[in-house]
Amino acid sequence: MNLIDDYKRKHDYLRISLTDKCNFNCVYCNPKNHFIKGLQKNYLLTFEEIERIVKLFASKLGFKKIRFTGGEPLVRKDVFKLFEKVGSLKKDYGFKLGVTTNGSLVVNKTGLLKKFGFDNLNISLDTLDKEKFYKITGKDDLEKIIGVIEEAERNGFNPVKVNVVVIKGINDNEIVDFIDYFKNRNVNVRFIEFMPFGSNDWQKNGFISYKEIKESVEKKVKLIPAINEKNAVAKDFQIAEHLGKVSFITSISEHFCSTCNRVRISADGKFRVCLFSQGESYINFKEMFRNGFSDEEIIEKLDLAIKTKWEKHPEPEELANALNNNMMAIGG
Repeated sequence: MNLIDDYKRKHDYLRISLTDKCNFNCVYCNPKNHFIKGLQKNYLLTFEEIERIVKLFASKLGFKKIRFTGGEPLVRKDVFKLFEKVGSLKKDYGFKLGVTTNGSLVVNKTGLLKKFGFDNLNISLDTLDKEKFYKITGKDDLEKIIGVIEEAERNGFNPVKVNVVVIKGINDNEIVDFIDYFKNRNVNVRFIEFMPFGSNDWQKNGFISYKEIKESVEKKVKLIPAINEKNAVAKDFQIAEHLGKVSFITSISEHFCSTCNRVRISADGKFRVCLFSQGESYINFKEMFRNGFSDEEIIEKLDLAIKTKWEKHPEPEELANALNNNMMAIGG
């Protein structure tokens, strides 16, 4: 069986948040420390429940890609024990495995991620300036993150993906710096449009569109379009005459809702059909598991839930005023 919504979109990519806690307080995600305490342990999905979710989606719903997110997923205690077990499931079901992290807790562990079958490693890095890094994240970890990216390259991530959220007046003057720094390395710099969430003080005058970002890049280097997958969220380019790659994620200026194949599960087990949904369509895996629901009963509920997915997300001004879509609580 496949999860297909009313707009004929087939879903085969699952993003699972492992925690709503993070050791950074980035300005575009958690600037007001809304979730600094985080969920209590008994509210989180257990590792055994997460394994069951992965097996259910891979074996019975045909999902081809699983990604772990947060908060910061590596804040979760003993998380590599989970990664090892999910890596074993990957051998059985053949899905691609990825994780998105700020990189601060992956020092000397990228080789272990490779060993456990991770195909993709996305590391968030929004500035190359030490002082600005502290202003954005609240941490003095720039050199550590740069080192982790280098370590991941050595351990065979091909390419290492570096996520850069671009905000006008904060780091838009570094777009070309990122190109210069990574163009000769096996790194894919992914410029991401600043997205509105209920607690990140999104303002339209802080938004810079992908076309503007791309224009800045093309003043420095020539970009060769890459062949994108049907459900790709990024517009991918090879930097001409260089090893590095550049991508643009255009969630606001040119949304990709028509080909969306992603669903999400929050750290406390809530199923969301869209990153920006307000929770009206989610079901709770934690409650279902702990009340003895069978896989078949859960699949029936998922099939009903996916039918509630909207054709496209609302306009950014509406999203900015939403109350229940803090990025850390949802799981990016």
